[in-house]
Amino acid sequence: MLRPMEGDGAYDRHSAYQMVGGHLHADLVAAAADAIVPDNGRGSVVLVDYGCAQGRVSAPLVRTAIERVRQEHGDVPVQVYHNDLLANDWATLFERLRREDSYLHLAGGPVTPLVSATSFYEPVVPRGIVDLGLSFAAIQWLSSPGPRGCGSALYFDQLKGESRTRMADQAHADWTRFLRRRADELAPGGRMVLDMMGVPESGVAAGHQAWQLVREVCEEMLAEGQLDANRLDDYVLPVYERTADEGRRPFGESIGDRLHLDHLEMKPVPDPFTQRYQADGDASALATEFVGFFRAFSEPSLREGLGLDDAAVESLYHRLTSRIEVAAKGFAFDVHALTMVISRVD
Repeated sequence: MLRPMEGDGAYDRHSAYQMVGGHLHADLVAAAADAIVPDNGRGSVVLVDYGCAQGRVSAPLVRTAIERVRQEHGDVPVQVYHNDLLANDWATLFERLRREDSYLHLAGGPVTPLVSATSFYEPVVPRGIVDLGLSFAAIQWLSSPGPRGCGSALYFDQLKGESRTRMADQAHADWTRFLRRRADELAPGGRMVLDMMGVPESGVAAGHQAWQLVREVCEEMLAEGQLDANRLDDYVLPVYERTADEGRRPFGESIGDRLHLDHLEMKPVPDPFTQRYQADGDASALATEFVGFFRAFSEPSLREGLGLDDAAVESLYHRLTSRIEVAAKGFAFDVHALTMVISRVD
């Protein structure tokens, strides 16, 4: 099962990478919001943030979208659906909505925040009402873990042969399913601006080095009896970084009759952790800050998938921190955002 991010605001506190990536899309969000024409019959504009987590990354972009709608359509009511799993850290998101920089404090007509607590692989809102859908750094998460019986492979790019093919097929099925659900939900003229982790032309996944270090740690813990061999053999993190061709593929299939791919690009996301290390040379800070970011999104899945208790969790991330500190000069986590603008075919 897809697991939520770590709670108590941890994901937001360690989302420096996601924040950098989100800001790359401000112009695309503004342009999509400018194109919204409110439905007179419905009497409101509907925005949806798919896979919102605690909202830090998407909050400024949702605010930008509402500001652009206000410029063109005055006091039209706006509804904002925040979507994530039921077990999401909703309390942190609600606290964010109370802040002075929240979209709720914008001048103009009423803005109503709503929650849809379900997987975005299922229906999220009623059919035909979404004027603008947003999603950032979420759709690389699959609906379920990868293939079983893969030894100590933990990440998709550690898989070989049939196992790699099976996970690619699973990722394609999930991506198509996500798009089919959104095609049902978009209003006439509706658009989406989204990104996910992508694999550039070099073919090297962002998580390649980090997850190889995690794999080494798990093999070490297995040898010491801190991990169950069967659990490790049967678990692959439910994350898949797609190539540009894999992003395009559903639009050449049946979903192309319902959705149009208006824009696609692979954008490198500047790495705030290694940039700081290059400036100050502090390997310990690099390791600590990176593992804070990494743990915030990976711990719930690893804890459940590998059956880790508290002591094993602490041991895993402590060892990972030590390894990254040693490898600091050559360490890289080069994220590329596969960015798309998608519109409904009317």
